[in-house]
Amino acid sequence: MILKAAYELLDEGGLEGLTIRAVLGRTGLARRAFYERFGSKDDLVLTVFEQTLHGAAREFREMVGPVADPLDGLRIIVSSLVLGQLGFQGTESPGRSRRSAALSREHLRLAESRPHELQQALSPLRGLIAEQVRKGISLGTFRDADADLQARLIYNLVATTVHTELLAEEGGCPNLVHRERLLESIWEFCRRAIIA
Repeated sequence: MILKAAYELLDEGGLEGLTIRAVLGRTGLARRAFYERFGSKDDLVLTVFEQTLHGAAREFREMVGPVADPLDGLRIIVSSLVLGQLGFQGTESPGRSRRSAALSREHLRLAESRPHELQQALSPLRGLIAEQVRKGISLGTFRDADADLQARLIYNLVATTVHTELLAEEGGCPNLVHRERLLESIWEFCRRAIIA
């Protein structure tokens, strides 16, 4: 109930709209009930962030599962992050855009304030990228390199670029044509970096 309210409040007003008071008002819970689950608003936002990333990793895993070619699998993941990260589907509502921008801003803040928790939240997604890289290395289609480092570099490039886009689009609807052009540039950069 608390998490559902948090998603709704993020959609309506971004991080500024997500307050403990607003969550309590939306859920009808007492302050004590909130603090039994979360130590602070930061803990709630971190949980929302973590759930969003874990959900994305599960979705991407299902998408790449039947794909034999690791280059194609990696492209699916990169494409999903650029075009579909945190809910963007080309017809995203301003509310979803606000949530995406809020979580992007939170990603940047967590990198500084709670790096360990951020790394844990990112691990399923980066692990999936690393699996595709390892598969490509074993098949000889990707150059021999540290797969975990390659996954981190790919994720960081994509995430940093998309965060910038999400923050610029905050409150409005994303430009799908622009995102598709951006995807082509990012993908070509990644492809050239990893192929043997």
